[in-house]
Amino acid sequence: MNYQINEKEVATCNKFIDAISSISLFNPYATNFIYIPLILLVDELLKLLEDYSFFRLDEKGTIVDATGEFEKVIEKNFNDIVLHTDKKKIARAFIELQRKKVASAKLLMNIDGRKSFKISFVKGDGEILGVAKRLDVDEPSFISDFMGNIIYAKEEWKDLEGKNIFDLAENRESLLDAIEDAIREGECEKEIFINDKKALVKIKVNDNIEFYIKEDIFSFIKDILRSKNEEELLQNVKKAVEALKIKYEINGGEDAIHLFPIYKEDKIEYQIAVYEEIDERKRNLLQFISTSASATLEKLNGFEKILQHFPIYKIDEKGFFVYVNDKFEELIGYSFSELKNKKVDELAEKRNEFFEKLKKGKLENFVSKWKGKGKEVFVCEYAWKLNGETIVLLQDITKEKEKEREAEFYNSLLRHDIFNKNEIALGYIGLLEKTNLTKKQKEFLKKIRDAIADSNKLIENIRKAEEIRKSKSKLESINLKEIVEKICEEFEEEALKRNVKISYNLDDAIVYADNLIKEVFSNLIKNALQHAECNNIMIYGEFENNYYKVYVEDDGKGIDEEDLPKIFEEGWRKDGGSGLGLYIVKKLMERYNGKIDVESKVGKGTKFILYFKLARKKAKKEFLKIRF
Repeated sequence: MNYQINEKEVATCNKFIDAISSISLFNPYATNFIYIPLILLVDELLKLLEDYSFFRLDEKGTIVDATGEFEKVIEKNFNDIVLHTDKKKIARAFIELQRKKVASAKLLMNIDGRKSFKISFVKGDGEILGVAKRLDVDEPSFISDFMGNIIYAKEEWKDLEGKNIFDLAENRESLLDAIEDAIREGECEKEIFINDKKALVKIKVNDNIEFYIKEDIFSFIKDILRSKNEEELLQNVKKAVEALKIKYEINGGEDAIHLFPIYKEDKIEYQIAVYEEIDERKRNLLQFISTSASATLEKLNGFEKILQHFPIYKIDEKGFFVYVNDKFEELIGYSFSELKNKKVDELAEKRNEFFEKLKKGKLENFVSKWKGKGKEVFVCEYAWKLNGETIVLLQDITKEKEKEREAEFYNSLLRHDIFNKNEIALGYIGLLEKTNLTKKQKEFLKKIRDAIADSNKLIENIRKAEEIRKSKSKLESINLKEIVEKICEEFEEEALKRNVKISYNLDDAIVYADNLIKEVFSNLIKNALQHAECNNIMIYGEFENNYYKVYVEDDGKGIDEEDLPKIFEEGWRKDGGSGLGLYIVKKLMERYNGKIDVESKVGKGTKFILYFKLARKKAKKEFLKIRF
């Protein structure tokens, strides 16, 4: 192989070789060179000449002669072109050079921009010779001082300059832990979320703190596995491969150096063609990408077969049917030839609401009634807008709706007819109580009144359970302490009659709930007053992560251990009652994205623990939010 080198390079190379030769012979520290024949060293240097820059420094550290990239900084002091983050490194290298005549260091330097070099120095007679190999290096996304002030940022992160990383980080402690790890180990890599998008950050600590942020390739893998159709799958595969920064093509092949197939039903459906040499890490990642894509493609293919079991229709922008499958024809009773000149609103109700909600591009769980051929059908619709058309999948819920209507009829009968008749009976009992009755007759009358009152309580609890089931009210931010204060005041009189003291001690916790939250505490306090045989009811709370825990505790008779798993079941009862109170509490806590637990010992009392999700305060808008 021929090498084209100029006289200056030859002269510099010769000086470098002479210096190495003298050190090899006389310097006891230069063990790397003692056994290398000089001719082999010259040959290796010549081979690597194109990849390396050579330079010569005078005693003051000024670059007096150089080749390659270092020609651009001739007459500059070497220390001045080393970035401030690596000043300590070059200081250590020069001290080592004075002691051992040789030294090396990886340095970030300002030569036409920020660049990284592996540099070896040799101290000769009155001068220092050096050889530098350019390293591929990522520029830090941004740099902060140890107070967290961001003093430098790449173009895409420029808005961060002048801000403080500790103010931007949502969880300051995790960031401090990561910086401590970087100080101890030299660098630290962590998972990070930027505006809720996952990435990786590498933190390096020198004179300042450097943050290198890159997209997490494994988040792309997750996107591949979550693809909803073949088109989305290919887009996600492309994003994943592009993150590797390689030259590639989907379904290429000619002149490709590497091929990574994507299979569908044991046949190659697509392939990732790579047109450059890649290292083992990238090869493994590409293999992982193609395997994940193959698995997803198989899943989507299976999903298409499953879809054949659901009624599907497609309409154009004007609402005319352009496609229906066999299952749709079977459900509605009309064939496609009967439907192709019809608009969807001729058969389905609530179309204005349907299209209004579909403006977001996707609609789920939309319940509607359809006029089929000689029948009425209730469905749950799932719709997507694609290329100007609307594709809708239906789930037949006609039988469920019929059961719901039947249940509503009986609930209505209970709530109105039976409840009203009970109230009339209580009215007549009140009149009877004013007549001359014997003691025995009054006792019987009281039992009748109590039985009717219990019946009305049962009806009321059924009404509440139904209200919870059908409730569509949105959860809002509610001050828990204020709610508990009001409920405790309402039970003051009854507690006084039973010689029970109710006390509470809660923080001003703001939680997610709705106007039914009063039922949670009403049921628990009523339960303790009527069944616990207690002297005290204590309500207190504490913050725990994203929840506020409320304890409702009594010092009563407790609950048998064997009964604890059953007490939240619908209709379970032991000491009278409707069997719906604790069931209602459980359902409400589930509605609030929380939960209820119970602890109890016979003779020691019972403690209910409620977990309420804390409402988030609205944060001021920032350029971005960072979570380590």
